Amino acid sequence: MIIYLELTINLLISSGEKEIVEELIKSGQVKETESGIKYLKIMEKLKIVVCDHIHEEGLNILRRDDKIEMIFAADMDKTALLDVIKEADVAITRSSTDVDDKFINAVKGKMKAIVRAGVGVDNVDIPGCSKEGIIVMNVPTANTIAAVELTMTHMLSCMRMFPYSHDHLKNQRIWKREKWYGYELKGKKLGVIGFGNIGSRFGIRSRAFEIDVIAYDPYIHPSKASDVGVKYTTNFDD
Repeated sequence: MIIYLELTINLLISSGEKEIVEELIKSGQVKETESGIKYLKIMEKLKIVVCDHIHEEGLNILRRDDKIEMIFAADMDKTALLDVIKEADVAITRSSTDVDDKFINAVKGKMKAIVRAGVGVDNVDIPGCSKEGIIVMNVPTANTIAAVELTMTHMLSCMRMFPYSHDHLKNQRIWKREKWYGYELKGKKLGVIGFGNIGSRFGIRSRAFEIDVIAYDPYIHPSKASDVGVKYTTNFDD
């Protein structure tokens, strides 16, 4: 979709730009209607195709931007999607859409960037995109806090046996409190394998429960763990 600025013939002629405008018409930068009104192309909207489901607020941001033409294609068949993305400038994908040879062949020569709305890019052919001059971007910290909090939830659920006690009460209609006392986190030892964005934040929150946290990550400096009160080890068996 293209936005045009209306200019009358008299205004163009009086400003001495007639020859320039004629050249612009030939190049497609200006179009002329039957009534003699010329429109100068001042901006072309960026066409963004959302190939997979993302948060509604993200869609609203795209909808509110006057410089963007957003096409929501998350529910579309992946074969039909190839026809939709042919004229797109940017594609937003997640795990459901593979950026493979078929995808790249459909968009080459037009698409400028592919944005993976998440951390991993394992379903994106990065060398293939680079060959066609397509920039690949991801959002490495998009779900960091969500993943940390979910891990904390699972740990607490296991220690307090929530899934089992819930099933016992809901499905068997029996509640035996003494059977589901569970265990305290305080004083337990927790090993965190990989102390990156998610692992480090998980370790920090676990320390708040007075857990003895040990981190194993051969790719970090030991101080990254020790500075937040976490023991660092180079021995995986620890």
